[in-house]
Amino acid sequence: MISKAEIEHLKDLARVEFGAKETEKLAKDLGEILEYVDKLKSADVSNAPEMTHALEGVKNIMRLDSDKKSELSKELIDAFPEKENNYLKVKAIL
Repeated sequence: MISKAEIEHLKDLARVEFGAKETEKLAKDLGEILEYVDKLKSADVSNAPEMTHALEGVKNIMRLDSDKKSELSKELIDAFPEKENNYLKVKAIL
């Protein structure tokens, strides 16, 4: 259980204000959360397989990296009105 003094300290750090009832409720709620975290810490997960995705059988589909530019992108770059040192030059907007 977390003490009321610790809650008061957390209130000062967070720069929030609330009354005595809220302090008691927060101490109780945070205590329950910390107890649950302790239960989770004690769980034996040594035999559990690693998870890479929450759903079984779902895999990321990745495309191969390619340094080749498509013909369309070459055409678009060539059609751009102003270029400077391999950059497309645009008007400033600020």
